Amino acid sequence: MSSKYDNIKMREAAPFAASMMESLRDLGYSTETAVADIIDNAIFARATKVSIDFLWNGVQSRIVISDDGLGMTEEQLVRAMRPGSQSPASERKNNDLGRFGLGLKTASLSQCRMLTVLSRKKTQKLSYWCWDLDYITAPDTEGWTILQKAEKDDLLKAGKMISGTVVIWDNLDRVIELDKEGYSEDDFYLVAEKVKRHIEMVFHRYLETGKLQIIFNGVAVRAWDPFLRGEIATQPLPDELLENGEIRIKSYILPHRSKLGEDIWSENEERGGWDSLQGFYVYRNERLLLAADWLGLIRKKPHYKLARIMIDLPNHFDHEWQIDIKKSRASPPLTLRHYLKAITMATVTQAEQVFRHRGKQVQRSLSGDFSFVWKEMVKDGRFFFRINQDHPFIASFVLKSADKKKDIQKLLRLIEQTVPGSSIIAKEHEYPDNMMRPFEMIPDTEITSLMKELSEGWKKQGLAGDLIKKKLLMTEPFSDYPQLIETLSYE
Repeated sequence: MSSKYDNIKMREAAPFAASMMESLRDLGYSTETAVADIIDNAIFARATKVSIDFLWNGVQSRIVISDDGLGMTEEQLVRAMRPGSQSPASERKNNDLGRFGLGLKTASLSQCRMLTVLSRKKTQKLSYWCWDLDYITAPDTEGWTILQKAEKDDLLKAGKMISGTVVIWDNLDRVIELDKEGYSEDDFYLVAEKVKRHIEMVFHRYLETGKLQIIFNGVAVRAWDPFLRGEIATQPLPDELLENGEIRIKSYILPHRSKLGEDIWSENEERGGWDSLQGFYVYRNERLLLAADWLGLIRKKPHYKLARIMIDLPNHFDHEWQIDIKKSRASPPLTLRHYLKAITMATVTQAEQVFRHRGKQVQRSLSGDFSFVWKEMVKDGRFFFRINQDHPFIASFVLKSADKKKDIQKLLRLIEQTVPGSSIIAKEHEYPDNMMRPFEMIPDTEITSLMKELSEGWKKQGLAGDLIKKKLLMTEPFSDYPQLIETLSYE
């Protein structure tokens, strides 16, 4: 059979193993993205449990990742150890979190110089092979050679598996900075903690549903949900479907700080800060690929901090969304950017309202009877604020002090005319998370006393207990303290 290449001179130009393997180490993996890549393989192998152990022993320190998945036969393991073991264009199963057939090798060798994999398929013998870069790069070594070697203790432990895979990283030259003066065990475990936090987020949907259990240095990893769906004040917006329903988008408006416990707020701060956590969260098969990024559609701004949007993709959109080998980058196709921009603007507009109004628009939507202390006024196109004299507590106080009503109104007018509006705006813009909540520095007993005084007045008016509780929940600033409202007696 003739070919257009029949009369062309040819010569093999295979890459040198040593230089190619060293080059593959520099694809940009961090320790946390590398570990996550190994967990992806475990998920594809139908593992229900993954154990990760950071084991400190100076230069002999190692990282061991094991799973209880299907495991591999001898031939399957050899194929898995081969760089480029599958084409990114190949059709894949829905639960396949890989794409290039490089993850096991590139992720592992980005962190260590020796990768050992031990695996057993049910009812079959244990198989084990090793990539040792010191051997590959030795002067007298040629070719892409893997070694059948493993530590005796590793063979004994892996031999007890019914099925599963163990990935071992030794000679951690990219994790342990031995040339850094004073590098210690504490530094090693700081890297481990960073990895654990990454896993809590990247695989949170697997952990939440119980599809996967991850044990990190002997302790079960808990899920961290960036959307705070367990918080009652979180506002989910309606689903948006693109590409014939294959891409699902779900926006969430997170609660204002005044609606969250200090522990929840602090945890978000520790994970990079509320400002940095806003944006899109792109998932493929429930695995987080890209976190807290507006995909080039808008810039991050402090008043958008409560906006987070989930995008769910099936894995056959990898090429269109430019999913990279590390599974840490995604970019939407031009055909979808218009729709995503519209969704973005609708979400951040609502998030800004929650941020600026301390979450009060939630109550406004529940009832038109919400009682604010301050009223926003407009006259001749100019804005100003007045104290709401119909506020239940203020109205009650004025009524009880009828003989001093004029003096009270003079005092209220003085307060209204001297509100430091420009200073408040400047401070909230510069330090948005440092503004105190109403009564934050006041003992709970004082707030409770005010609530009791107001509720007693309503009781005298003949209001039932349930209605009094509802009115307190709809009255500023008591609405910020539902836990104290629950402690009152309404009999």
